[in-house]
Amino acid sequence: MTGLLISVRSRQEAETVITACPDLDILDIKEPNTGALGAATPEVWLDIAKITLDNTALSVALGDLNEVSANALADLPENTKYAKVGLADQRGLNWIQAWRAIRALVSDTTELVGVIYADYEAAAAPLPNKIVKSLLPEGCQTFLIDTYKKDGSNLFDHLSREQFIQLKSLAPEATFVLAGSLTESSIDNAKQLNAEFVGVRGAVCEDSREGQVSAEKSRQILKLVKAS
Repeated sequence: MTGLLISVRSRQEAETVITACPDLDILDIKEPNTGALGAATPEVWLDIAKITLDNTALSVALGDLNEVSANALADLPENTKYAKVGLADQRGLNWIQAWRAIRALVSDTTELVGVIYADYEAAAAPLPNKIVKSLLPEGCQTFLIDTYKKDGSNLFDHLSREQFIQLKSLAPEATFVLAGSLTESSIDNAKQLNAEFVGVRGAVCEDSREGQVSAEKSRQILKLVKAS
């Protein structure tokens, strides 16, 4: 069954989501005003990490590779299960050493998630298949496929069924999270692809992805994702 990740930007939003969706699979922390993978401050991370999550896993967006702060990593909450790192502006560069440096600073109990931008040209990011092939030998077993540009398009405007199947075939044992301005209909598409998780923010907000998270919309999306 496909699981759900919801991104929040504050403790208030986190409490709203966890109260509305106690069975949520992953609670993700990011700051939508600073990009597709915008990192919140360590203060926000630590504040949200104080919430009792029970069986909900905690995820933290660290930002793109050239934005990740070694000082901030020292404050990554101990209960962080997933830490997401993007590769914008790394096309044609030898980025694997920087990835290893981050991996060395993150607890062994935290999975470093390789972020693949479906609109990789706009992100100046490496090709999706190159990311998978490069990170598998580094022990990466979780990949997020997202959109870099938040311009009204969604993931499936950039990622075809065939492209996803090809990526999955490169790492059949890996976990894939599909995100990127997903709507109710595109969530159905993700479920049909048997993605392990779908990730949302805008779909559970009152207005745009920069708006406040809605308890009712969170419940509705969780019900949709979990429906057989």
